[in-house]
Amino acid sequence: MTASPGPDRNGGRAGSPAAVFDLDGTLLDTLPDLHGSLNRTLAAAGLPAHTLAECRAMVGNGLSRLVRDAVPEDLRGDAARLESLRRAFRKDYTAHQLELTRPYPGIPELLEALSALGWPMAVLSNKDHGNTLAVTGHFFPGAFKAVLGVAESRPPKPDPQGAREAAAILGRQGRDVFYIGDSENDMRTAAVCGFTRVGAGWGFRTREALLAAGAEAVLDSPLDFLGIWEGL
Repeated sequence: MTASPGPDRNGGRAGSPAAVFDLDGTLLDTLPDLHGSLNRTLAAAGLPAHTLAECRAMVGNGLSRLVRDAVPEDLRGDAARLESLRRAFRKDYTAHQLELTRPYPGIPELLEALSALGWPMAVLSNKDHGNTLAVTGHFFPGAFKAVLGVAESRPPKPDPQGAREAAAILGRQGRDVFYIGDSENDMRTAAVCGFTRVGAGWGFRTREALLAAGAEAVLDSPLDFLGIWEGL
């Protein structure tokens, strides 16, 4: 991809840009552990299981939405049942979240390269905040200046609150923040905040879906970012 960098977009600027990463489907392939926890939770409640492909299509919108989408349609209005399933899922997932999850190839090298260039970095996830801290801390200790997940005071994406909080911690704003994520919610969140929008083409959504949601570039692999960011 080629494009002309804007004013002070490169090494001539006063400081480096910043990167905000989504977690599931961007930094980590969490799908096998999410799928396992979802199906164990559903089985314990006597509800039908989902295939890996079905689970892939449902993740990315937060735990409450995942549970709601996973149950039969006639149960989606039963708030008490959904809350019980949500608690059961979170308990199971917390116990199993590190079993099969792995960083995507090239992610550790990308983080190391950006750190060497002086980029401050953050994680913003629709995973519950406690799980976000645990998983990120296990795989990427010390790599991020901010790690933010969903909490009572922080709604899930595409609400822009968490993204603005991350940018404030990183000390950057607008197009100097490169938001890298694999879902439509990521692209919409970045657009509302005026960030540079980069799609993770190796994640849970298709290239076409990311472009339709407003991605300015879609990467085939993480290290591709190093070759294109100055042109965005």
